[in-house]
Amino acid sequence: MTMITHNREKQTFILENNSVRAVLCYQNGLRMQEFSNLHSGRVSNTDRELLTFTFMGGQYTSADLSVCGAYAAQDNTREMATVLLENRDLQLSMRLHLISDKKDTVTVLLQVKDLYREKVPYELFIHSPFLAAMQMTGAGDKYYYPAGAVQNREGKQLLKLAKESFMNSDIKPPLVVTDAEDQYGFSVRFPSLADLSDDGAVQNRNMSLSTIASAEELHEHSLPINPDATYADTIELEITGLTDGWPEAFRRYRAQWEAPYDFREYDKPDLKWFSEKFLHNFTFLYGTEGFDPVKKKIDVEKLLAEGDEFGGFDTVTVWNQYPRLGIDRRSQWQFFDDFPGGRPAIRQAVEEFHRHGVQVFMPYIPWDAGSHESTDSLGDEFAKLLADTDADGYQLDTLSAIPESFREKCNAVRPGLVMTTQSHPTKKRPMEIITTSWDEFWATRPMPQVDILRYLLPRHIAPVISRWYRKEDKDLLIQYSQFSAVPMVIWQDIFGRWMPFCAEQRQTIKGWKAVYMAHRLTYQCADPIPFWPTRADDVYCNRFAADDGSETIYSFYNDTDSDYTGPLCRADGASCEIILGSGEADIQNGLLSGRLPARTVVHVRVQ
Repeated sequence: MTMITHNREKQTFILENNSVRAVLCYQNGLRMQEFSNLHSGRVSNTDRELLTFTFMGGQYTSADLSVCGAYAAQDNTREMATVLLENRDLQLSMRLHLISDKKDTVTVLLQVKDLYREKVPYELFIHSPFLAAMQMTGAGDKYYYPAGAVQNREGKQLLKLAKESFMNSDIKPPLVVTDAEDQYGFSVRFPSLADLSDDGAVQNRNMSLSTIASAEELHEHSLPINPDATYADTIELEITGLTDGWPEAFRRYRAQWEAPYDFREYDKPDLKWFSEKFLHNFTFLYGTEGFDPVKKKIDVEKLLAEGDEFGGFDTVTVWNQYPRLGIDRRSQWQFFDDFPGGRPAIRQAVEEFHRHGVQVFMPYIPWDAGSHESTDSLGDEFAKLLADTDADGYQLDTLSAIPESFREKCNAVRPGLVMTTQSHPTKKRPMEIITTSWDEFWATRPMPQVDILRYLLPRHIAPVISRWYRKEDKDLLIQYSQFSAVPMVIWQDIFGRWMPFCAEQRQTIKGWKAVYMAHRLTYQCADPIPFWPTRADDVYCNRFAADDGSETIYSFYNDTDSDYTGPLCRADGASCEIILGSGEADIQNGLLSGRLPARTVVHVRVQ
């Protein structure tokens, strides 16, 4: 049932849909008398001031604004309550809208207009006590903050978001508030219309709300906004009632995030081979790891024998320019020509790799572009190298995107050429056409971090890679790969410094590869959930449910120095077994229980 009711005598609006009930009173300012999740049967968020603001040296509440109109409207898809307010002395006007989608969401939209009383713009900061005190039950509620959804006991963030600078990523998770059981609650999304982060360029300040990472930041938020003489969307809170807590909130966010994208590139059959690989090697054309200095050729057999200790390399990237690039006037393309035997010798090695079922990547160095080179000529060289060597794609150094013409020129060479960027794509079109990237520059502490893109876009395969990591960090790197079920890049010759994995680590990776490949389609499922709610403090879990319903795998990490024994999480199934790590597991009446060794990753398969 959905409805909107306007009681002019009591000066209240009531909006109710299938999940949410909102009661707004405008009798003396703007107060949310109730904002409840109807599924829970509870009344929540009662008698809350909607907004306060600081302007021209003064501090004000919504009661300092006069109501000059209140209206209700609806159509086939929406119901809307609108309150018009103004302070003539400040020459400031606001419009507050409550908008129900007639399903499960109510949006609180604030628009502000400033007529510049003194002919110049002044700073305006808005705070929402209603948002700051958002709760489900008030007793033991769980909070997943937009920029700090999951934290360990030291307060370190565990859900790793996209890296940003002046230009913003559109990966902005919601604020999620649930009851202690992680069932009923609210998801508060902050839609942002801009991709610039500076205050002067932005009207919609939702991106500031998206940076909230703690209770203190939520309670004390103060949003700098930049109104002018037209009403502009200033703050937008898209609030949805939940019945399945954090997992439901994450699924909803993923669907909302991917809706504007065109991911047809990921569906191309000729590009899917990369998702079937687990272990990737990064080596040097002139390094002793894979080069025979006597025969002056790539020693394919030697390199692949090294890979067998890890379970077998599935791809190899052969790097040749940096750090030698720049000692003379040769370009990156000429370095391939100057390799002993030139490009034909590289092609011969590529063909030998192919006979072993191993694909080969070439490196591209975007910062090596001469003044005589253009985007078009670089694209020609880019495609020609793959045609000359029969290599299977590129490792794109330092990049998170490439000119689309490069992709088109490679398509003309042959289908199935894969482009791997060093950093994750962060903008819409690169995300659509770059189907794989490295998960690099990851800090090994704290465990267990996860990369949000791995769960938002599971088709985007992002192998994890270390660079300067020593023994202890390499141990954690392996656990990172295991916890989020992601492939690995083995890089041991770091620009001439040999930093190998030890024999025990090689065996661990070999065993992990076997598990991953046996359950690859489950780990690459369409609906992975990071930080699936657990029943124990300091025990973390990710959930991977096979698309065909045949199995579900729960990856656990016990972030304590002692074994844990007890309930783990809710799970659907009749039987379970440990497929990675050690310990014990049992499932009864929808509850998975077991024993998890300290500081280890354990995968439990449920059917």
